[in-house]
Amino acid sequence: MYEIEQHILDVGGFKIAYTDTGAKDGKVLFCVHGLLSNGRDYDFLAQVMADQGYRVIAMDLPGRGRSDYFTDQALYSPPSYIPFCLALIAHVTHGAAFDWLGVSLGGMLGMSLHNFEGVQIDRLIIVDIGAEISGAALDHVSALAKAPTVYKTKDEAITFFKKRCAAWGITDQRIWDHLIAHNIAQGADGDYAMHYDAAIGAALPDQNEAVDLWALWEHIKQPFLLIRGGQSVILPAATAEQMQALYTGPRMDMVVFDACGHVPNLMQIDHIETIARWLADSTLSP
Repeated sequence: MYEIEQHILDVGGFKIAYTDTGAKDGKVLFCVHGLLSNGRDYDFLAQVMADQGYRVIAMDLPGRGRSDYFTDQALYSPPSYIPFCLALIAHVTHGAAFDWLGVSLGGMLGMSLHNFEGVQIDRLIIVDIGAEISGAALDHVSALAKAPTVYKTKDEAITFFKKRCAAWGITDQRIWDHLIAHNIAQGADGDYAMHYDAAIGAALPDQNEAVDLWALWEHIKQPFLLIRGGQSVILPAATAEQMQALYTGPRMDMVVFDACGHVPNLMQIDHIETIARWLADSTLSP
């Protein structure tokens, strides 16, 4: 089993944290998390994929995990994250082709970066984010992000965290233990805080307009795996089916994990094996 190495990349004085798992000459699987998560969500996946020859890179976006926080909360939006993704991609791939796995926000960034000059994404795996997102769904996300991030006791922090992640479909205590260890930190004052900047939620509006990403979608030509939670409020079945109908690239597969909402956790073995199988041969029998 490969060690999960933790590193820091300095991007113009701003520190971006990432993990690096697998042989340094392995093909890179670049993993980017959702709005309130961090790169340690992919530790279980990384160890399996590293054993299959991949080098798995999982970053902490600004304001999450061990990465620096923005001093201006207005910067917490997808366009601000792209330069940091590009810097880390260049640092670890040196221009070589790689595969992208993006969950929710990370999937949105993957759809945005798929044809950037100098970025050679071979295959895209996008998890529970679609080519359109309703205002009501974004209101739901905003409400979660605006919840308090600091709690007096660890038990209170864990209760909130489990409520926030209830839709992930987690039934294994080992997964909860791992997530709690990497998402809740005790401060010098003794309080327990979520491992993300509270300004992320403060930057979001209470009422949101729908987001239309169809212009990005119609240009995607890479082989594509779309994973959705069967109970997702972010990616309804109708949107996923329309994406499949309008896809013009060489191959698109779709998998639904019925016991999950937004988002499938990608930590339990059936989730990991689904991804590994698709990457191995780009064929999938859901």
